[in-house]
Amino acid sequence: MNQKYGTNNPTLSLCMIVKDEEKSLPTCLESVKDYVDEIIVVDTGSTDRTVEIAKKYNAKVYHHAWENSFSKARNYSLRYATCDWILIMDADEEIEKKDAYKLRDTIRDDDVNLIYMPAFSKQKGGTNSSVYLIERVFKNYLDFHYEGIVHNALKFSGPCKNENIVFYHYGYHLDDEHMERKFTRTSTLLKEQINNDPSNPMPHHFLAIAFSDRNMNDECIDEALKAIRLFEHKNINTEVKLLTCYTASFAFFNKDDLVNAEYYAIKSVNSYSDYLDGYFILSSIYMRQKEYDKCIKATNKYLTILEKIISNPAGTLRIPYNNINNAWHAHTRLAIVCFEQNRDREGIKKLKETVSIAENKDGPYLSIAKYFTEQNNFTLAEKVLHIGLKEYPRSKRILYYISELYENHNIIEKALKYFKILLDIYPDEILAQYKTGLLHMKQSRYKAAIDVFKLLCSGPQEHIGALYNLGIAYEQIKDISHAKDAYDRLLTIEPENAETLVRLGSLFLNNSCLYNAKECFLKTIKLGKHLLEAHLALSRIYISQNDVQSCVASCDQILKCLNLPRDTTINNLSDLSRLYISIGKTLLKQQNEMLSGFSFDIAELLGPVVTESDDSQQDVVTVNGSSNEFRNPV
Repeated sequence: MNQKYGTNNPTLSLCMIVKDEEKSLPTCLESVKDYVDEIIVVDTGSTDRTVEIAKKYNAKVYHHAWENSFSKARNYSLRYATCDWILIMDADEEIEKKDAYKLRDTIRDDDVNLIYMPAFSKQKGGTNSSVYLIERVFKNYLDFHYEGIVHNALKFSGPCKNENIVFYHYGYHLDDEHMERKFTRTSTLLKEQINNDPSNPMPHHFLAIAFSDRNMNDECIDEALKAIRLFEHKNINTEVKLLTCYTASFAFFNKDDLVNAEYYAIKSVNSYSDYLDGYFILSSIYMRQKEYDKCIKATNKYLTILEKIISNPAGTLRIPYNNINNAWHAHTRLAIVCFEQNRDREGIKKLKETVSIAENKDGPYLSIAKYFTEQNNFTLAEKVLHIGLKEYPRSKRILYYISELYENHNIIEKALKYFKILLDIYPDEILAQYKTGLLHMKQSRYKAAIDVFKLLCSGPQEHIGALYNLGIAYEQIKDISHAKDAYDRLLTIEPENAETLVRLGSLFLNNSCLYNAKECFLKTIKLGKHLLEAHLALSRIYISQNDVQSCVASCDQILKCLNLPRDTTINNLSDLSRLYISIGKTLLKQQNEMLSGFSFDIAELLGPVVTESDDSQQDVVTVNGSSNEFRNPV
């Protein structure tokens, strides 16, 4: 035993469990290597360079097979520690550089057995998204150990304290594939724990959180309520129950069940009056309900608590606070309420307060404008965007948003005005150029649109949308040759662009280039798109080519597209004509006047060509969706 309790120079072991952590481990060990006396690493089956990296930092590496229990693996690491104190870290954590030196000082305190320290969950290079206190450092040789197969909890005794030595945890910001694997592993183990210990609320609580992280709201609610019932049945008034209530409230909020969302949020803040997350979700609920006085009260309470947490992270609870990065959202809500209540001067003041703390200074203007847009309040959305442009006249995002706001409300001239301002500042902004061309099309300014689209198409990279609309614009001014050129150029890039095939086929058909038209429409059908238009066009082509059998086959496919009866018997071309009239009427009912007129034209081309006295000499054609045969009269 190597105990130095009470001495001025106690020693510190870093204990870790790892598996395939080659990406994270160097950052972790580099942050702490100068402040610990030994590094203990228990590897549970790495197949990458994890062990090699650990040994570069002089770690003592021990191999243990994975036994489906984080606590077992963690306890193995504790047994190998030889120092007076133990520091626990995961491979996806690092210590704040400015705080690392404090580790040596804090373990000189012999009056405590365990030290809690704040951990911030964050993305590398990003902002903190949550904070919680965790059992980070504790004395060795006191038989402290972990329990729980997934979310292992340290079992300890004796006095403890909190220290503002900050750690950062990156494990909750993995890519989708890693997050899905983590969810599958965690949920499987938690379900196993529930089967083995059904009266324990903790695995239900953690499973609810796992479901919440995957936006599985119904499953989250089910597990959260089970956990709450078990907490209350056992009269357990733990901090974890606050988080369970918040998790339930958040899931109900996502389902727009605001009554239950409010119930569980209030339940959390009644249990602990300074519960940050409870007040933030209440602020969100009251905002959605437009209960503005309640919203203001909850939001201000949230901001007051947040200020305390930021100034003293070690004063937080031992559960994650999930809304520490939402101060600017809170200020935004207060600004929105002021504008809603016609207190514009106060709204502008609140807006400026929001801007002062926002990472992206134009973000609050966009957030408020988006809110009012969703509320169909064009006037306030426009007002806020103009305030934003006055402060940040070069904001690309605000210029885009106000241009699109005017576009969506069909105020075309103003939309064009702000797109022009944007392009004067950012002349290479392709999306703004393209939208300008589309607005000219909307106003039937086809030559202006052609100039814009030609410019876009002259760049090093082909712009598919510009080429397509260039063809349409040429069609509108009857310049068919250039329209065909645009469509041909597009099809060399995207040979399976069905919309372009239909437009090019239509041009060929109108110019009686039947072979080329037929080729376009057959390709469209092969792609399985625009089947109705393609078969109507082919019907016209087949009639022109005296190919009645193929016309009957296309007619059958049109009936199929429209869900019309297909067991009609055709005795002559008049019967076929009547089918196209029926198709035209159906399309007219569907308010598709263009295709309806096209179908009537086909019917007229077919016409009543057989008299009653000739009926006995006609062969019979049946349209039934299978093999259609047509033999000319003898």
